[in-house]
Amino acid sequence: MFNKINNIFLVYYGSFNTKSGSNIHILELLRNLKKYSDVVMFAPGQKGVEHVSSGIIYVPVIDNKYLVQPFYEFMLSFYLLYSCITNRPDVLYLRQNSFPFFPIALCKLIGIPSIVEVNGLVMDELKVSPDSKSFAYRVFSSLALRSERFNYRYCDRIVSVTDKLKDELVRLYSVPAEKVLVINNGANTDIFKPMDQKQARAGLGLDDSKKYVCFVGHLAAWQGVEFLIRSAPFILEKLPDVRFLVVGDGVMRDKLMEIASEMGISDKFTFTGRVPYENVPVYINAADVCVAPFIQERNSKIGLSALKTYEYLACGKPIVASSIPGVKDLIDLSGGGISVPPENPGELANAVVKLISDQKIRNIMGEQGRKYVIENHSWDGVARKILDICHEII
Repeated sequence: MFNKINNIFLVYYGSFNTKSGSNIHILELLRNLKKYSDVVMFAPGQKGVEHVSSGIIYVPVIDNKYLVQPFYEFMLSFYLLYSCITNRPDVLYLRQNSFPFFPIALCKLIGIPSIVEVNGLVMDELKVSPDSKSFAYRVFSSLALRSERFNYRYCDRIVSVTDKLKDELVRLYSVPAEKVLVINNGANTDIFKPMDQKQARAGLGLDDSKKYVCFVGHLAAWQGVEFLIRSAPFILEKLPDVRFLVVGDGVMRDKLMEIASEMGISDKFTFTGRVPYENVPVYINAADVCVAPFIQERNSKIGLSALKTYEYLACGKPIVASSIPGVKDLIDLSGGGISVPPENPGELANAVVKLISDQKIRNIMGEQGRKYVIENHSWDGVARKILDICHEII
């Protein structure tokens, strides 16, 4: 049992006006850390922001995509300084995003131990932005690079979500390897759990006589959903009763629907758009197989610790996923699915057909996958690992 850490500050730069994996991650971390400590989170308070949890201080921001982050950083400096004076934390935990400077600078100045969580390289994220050729992009890129260097140098510990990302941090920023600790993402195993498949399908209005392949996530190019669509004709040739559920929204949605239409298989696909977080497990449980067909570019460099893969497994569903570092490791360790070469519709189709054709294998993989996630990747477990780090540095 932990000796209680009295107070933790979480600092977040993401927007709760959108549904995203980063929001799920930080809110699950907040919820589970609060079991063991008093926790206060600081987050941007955009107009119309949803009240997503207790314990969050919403810092006022300007509703402008170019000014929201600089203004948040400016206002956050006052909120954090006042809070540190009146309610000094034992540890400050920052999720690196955009270009934060003040939180780690303040910690260094007044002697508060700090941890920076890294989920990717901000420079790589900015490169895929629609504004990547603009003047604002050049300014933000410069600030992001300086922010990463500053924060990684002056924080006490860095939490990386994959081993490959840790390697990149050590290589690019000359961070001592012992300063970086790897803690993979997790799943809420109380929400993401096996349900009755017939009831799940009935609740969604799905035909129970069909077989279903499900993808859940943000529809961005790096997710590789295009390759799921291109694999569909191979799957349907052998298993005509298969249908495909694409759960989520994003910039690629219209393009993906267009590809399905051009291939003459749009009637085999259901694009749900954004669905409430609490409904996602229902879609997963309605499926026979779940997929994560990530592309190689961007993903192989730093590896992936994708929420969807843990959530699929937590629901007891076998997965077919690209052989990307981190994802392949999860499949190999859990025994919960099949990894296939990225961007290969034929191999993706073969793996899906193999699983759909063999219920016994699906059941075995599903049971193994859920057991592994419960034992190794619950959000409670993630929180406890972070608390271990907190105890090391205070």
